[in-house]
Amino acid sequence: MSEIHKLQIGDITDSNLFIINGNVAIDGKVYGEIKNIFLEILRNDFEKFSMQAAEQAKTELENFLEALFEKLAKEKLTSLVENFKLPAVQVSLHDTLMGYIVTEDIHIKYFIVDVLIDRLKMHDNTIETSVINDAIKIIPNLTLPTACLIALMALRHQAVVMPFSFMLESYFDQLSPIIDNLKDVTKLDVEYIKQNNCTAPITGIFPIDSFENHLLRQYDLFFRQKGTLKKFNEFAEIHPEVRFCVNDAGSCMVSMSGENSEHWQFCDANSTFFYNRLRERQQEYLIPLVEKLKKDMPIFSEREVREYLISINSNWSFAFDLLNSEALRKLELSILGKYIGSKLISKHTHSNALPISNFSNPIAL
Repeated sequence: MSEIHKLQIGDITDSNLFIINGNVAIDGKVYGEIKNIFLEILRNDFEKFSMQAAEQAKTELENFLEALFEKLAKEKLTSLVENFKLPAVQVSLHDTLMGYIVTEDIHIKYFIVDVLIDRLKMHDNTIETSVINDAIKIIPNLTLPTACLIALMALRHQAVVMPFSFMLESYFDQLSPIIDNLKDVTKLDVEYIKQNNCTAPITGIFPIDSFENHLLRQYDLFFRQKGTLKKFNEFAEIHPEVRFCVNDAGSCMVSMSGENSEHWQFCDANSTFFYNRLRERQQEYLIPLVEKLKKDMPIFSEREVREYLISINSNWSFAFDLLNSEALRKLELSILGKYIGSKLISKHTHSNALPISNFSNPIAL
């Protein structure tokens, strides 16, 4: 009877897996083949270790393999294990395995597994492949504060497409593990990510905006002053179109919530995305109504954006101080840095990371 490895990871259906009482059992032959590939790739390295260190390294290798299969099974991607036989993958796999073994931080270990899966999805020698190969080399050398610094800088480069504006508060709250580590960032961390090609200098004659203003522009519908139910009803009576369905969920463009119904919640957190959706639905005639509503709810000031996020987590004060500092205001992330930052953000917020092809657009200053 072939060996079976079991992982408690939920309901999954895959040809290489068996489900028994909620456990996922990996076919022992598949598991053994991949393990042997890993051991062969690290054979020379193991010979340099002491006997005790070699045993510990093999334990780490076993942990890596189980974490990898768990992730592949959850995402129904176990067919990707065939790609471990490709020479190009095995070349990058050496750095991945050694990085996992020597890294002590469990969060970085999980991150390494995620990036390897991205590499397994790449079949051609493209820029995307090169970026992921570079990430595989740098990520194991990142400390948690340094990784969180890159993630914070990535927030300045991307706007999250929310189905409803009120969901952004949950998003900011989910970023707390990243924000909590920023108080430990030093100038040495900044120099390290610069020397490892994660950043690029911002040049030009235009003024550099504060972090608060970047957030204001990205989430202009979210950072709005409170309204009143009375004012909303008066507006809807004059403009009943405000209650028209504007998304596939059947929601109108704005709704009220809260104990006193004082929060005006749009069907997006960013007017650019919202207007694009209206155009796609051939509802661009509603855009002037949104502009009228925005005038009734003036946008936050930069100070109010800062105060709002600090009310969620006091460590946001470190985030603002960092990105508004001279050391970082004139730096943006390189494509490599944006990839690492976006992956970290997506991991904490359970959202999809931005594709590397999106990172060619320069930062809007």
